[in-house]
Amino acid sequence: MLRVPRKVIARRSPTNAGPRRRHGFRIAALLLPLAILAGVEFGLRLTGRHRPADFWIPGPAPGRLMPNPDFAARFVGPSLARMPRARIVDATRPAESLRVLVFGESAALGDPEPAFGVSRFLQALLEARLPDRRIEVINTAVTALNSHAILDAASDSQRLQADFWVVYPGNNEVIGPFGPAAVPSGVPPSRALIRWGLAVRRTALGQWLADRQAVTAGGLSLTQRWAGLETFLDRKVPPDSPGLDRAYDHYASNLREIVACGLRSGAKVIVGTMAVNLPDCPPLGSRWSLETNAPALAQWARAVAKALEADQGADVDAAVDAWIQAAALRPEDAETRHHLGLARLSAGDATGGRTDLEASRDLDPLRFRADSRIQEITRDTARSFPTNTVRLVDAARQLTGPDPDRPPGADLFFEHVHLRPEGSYALARMFASEILDLIGDPTRTGAWLSYEGCLGRLGWTPHAAARLWGQARTVTQRPPFSQQSNAALRDRYLDDRIAEANAAARALALPAAIAAVAETVRKHPDDWELREQLARLHQLAGQWPQAAAEGREVVSRAPGHVVGWYQLGESLSQAGDRDGAAAAYREALVLRDDFIEARVGLARVLAEEGQWAQALGALDAVLEDVPDHLVARVNRALTLMGLERFDEAEAALRATAEAHPRSPLPMVRLGEILSARNSHGAAAAAYAEAAARDPQNAAIHHRLGIEHSKSGDAPGAEAALREAVTLAPRAFTPRLDLGVALAQQSRFAEAIPEFEAAAALEPTNRVVQQYLDLAHRRLREGDGR
Repeated sequence: MLRVPRKVIARRSPTNAGPRRRHGFRIAALLLPLAILAGVEFGLRLTGRHRPADFWIPGPAPGRLMPNPDFAARFVGPSLARMPRARIVDATRPAESLRVLVFGESAALGDPEPAFGVSRFLQALLEARLPDRRIEVINTAVTALNSHAILDAASDSQRLQADFWVVYPGNNEVIGPFGPAAVPSGVPPSRALIRWGLAVRRTALGQWLADRQAVTAGGLSLTQRWAGLETFLDRKVPPDSPGLDRAYDHYASNLREIVACGLRSGAKVIVGTMAVNLPDCPPLGSRWSLETNAPALAQWARAVAKALEADQGADVDAAVDAWIQAAALRPEDAETRHHLGLARLSAGDATGGRTDLEASRDLDPLRFRADSRIQEITRDTARSFPTNTVRLVDAARQLTGPDPDRPPGADLFFEHVHLRPEGSYALARMFASEILDLIGDPTRTGAWLSYEGCLGRLGWTPHAAARLWGQARTVTQRPPFSQQSNAALRDRYLDDRIAEANAAARALALPAAIAAVAETVRKHPDDWELREQLARLHQLAGQWPQAAAEGREVVSRAPGHVVGWYQLGESLSQAGDRDGAAAAYREALVLRDDFIEARVGLARVLAEEGQWAQALGALDAVLEDVPDHLVARVNRALTLMGLERFDEAEAALRATAEAHPRSPLPMVRLGEILSARNSHGAAAAAYAEAAARDPQNAAIHHRLGIEHSKSGDAPGAEAALREAVTLAPRAFTPRLDLGVALAQQSRFAEAIPEFEAAAALEPTNRVVQQYLDLAHRRLREGDGR
């Protein structure tokens, strides 16, 4: 055998081949996990499992931007996330415009209806004072977020080249993302770890992992706007909680960086301390009970009983003394301190009263309002910058209602922190004053646009007032608001405001309201929020084609406005355009696939097209996520009717009515079903229950009258129809039907004025004229009294 010399072998196999190979293996070992991660990331993105993380994303046309509807998901998970306002903006600020960005949470956004929030009033005020400038007030606030998220929105907003930033945060530092009440341990992680985690959640893999651990909820719903507060009922954070100091440190660092972002962008920054309801918002998590056998607490309970007796007797001095004694016995009790503050205000001690009310807020273990430490951090941060670039608006101290010696309460707030339009106007005036002062043009003088003038510019009507007060009433029926010590008094107050708004809405007929808002739209045709108000009025009037036309204008200007797509679907559905309605609902679901009302609307369209089984499956899926959703339960019952499962449908509606004792809807739908089955007596009973639940609803009384008439109950029919006419004196059909009911009893002399009133409402209506002629003839013939 031929042997190869050793020297030849050595030359062909270098002695360092082993170390090189080992080095190559090490590199491969390092790169392989990265390659696997990159592959997983690519695969997730390829299958659509990645959400954009920036606040601003490309708009529908080049050079335009729109808010990212998924922005909040990175902070609170997709099912809990709320969406920013859907305005489209030019990426480059137009030279002739004055651009203002507003940053914050739900109070800055303008809950319960941002169309009448502080940003909108700021828009109206600046337009009136600077008529030669194009005013852009861009609201970037998002409900349920806090400074950790605002910082990201601010960082991404630097490219918008705004002239001014308005920063109004502070309520959610404890309950918002990474706050002490939001993390299981009660102690937030370090800020560096939070920023690292948020960076990871920009990746598809990070989002997938976060979604696996996220808290699930029923999804986006118009009826659950503030229901998230209930989540924190068992997550109380007392003043000595170890997590509070870290939350304060995070807020200070975040706020300073937010201001710095504004300055880097070339804007001047106005920072506001958070105004909250002090006198008319008792502690949300500290309602006390006087029933105790503990000796130390018994002494306190006797002091409280004495103080309450003095309150009832209007003996203000005795009340103050008694509450001081009670507060000394339990200095940690927020409720006692709140009552002491109210007593001092009643005694004329404005300073002492405010001090006690602020202390009560700071002691409240459900920390849904910015406390004193948050306010001081906001003040210190603003004052640490030069005043020619950063200004402080100390709303927590300077915002006042009609009584300047009393902290604002129900006169400016709906509940704990969300401003009524009066409050939004007052706060917007404060921000606008600083903007004008920083502009520095001495020729800019003159009076501010009045509150009423701003309301007109924004499309406010009594119908909007009734809607907002109704939303506030709904929210305060749920914990923690329903558990507050003033709940009964507050509910009576809200009921009075709703009644006033409904009376004003009846006095201002819908045609007049529509004409007024339509004229404002003509002057501001690109204002989609104003057009949305007009669309709502057309819906109230049953003018569905007009409502749909305005709805299309809304979504063309705000294609990310998920509620706008839903409302368009509703209008198209009522107008008979099922295909258009289904398309609109689907557009809403593209933006939020868990939007409950859009899912219900789409199921209703399926039912209207006779696809009963598919509709029932869709509604069952909704109720699996939100078992007690009112409209879904009602529509499911109607779908059962379509499947001819009549007994099930009736039972489902009665069960829904029992589960929702304040809503007339289940009984109205039950009345419709019973009437269609010619059970007119039972239908009348259902409508009577609906009328008891909504006594100001003329349409329900009208239906009740019709069913009484069909069941042969003439007195009942007359009474219900008269009530309908009283509630809606300009409604044609109730007048006509009342006249018919009287004529059927041969009471032609009484019927004729009703027919004449109906003819005055619709002079060209041939039917009412025929009835009127017949009644006159029968009366002349002596047939009737």
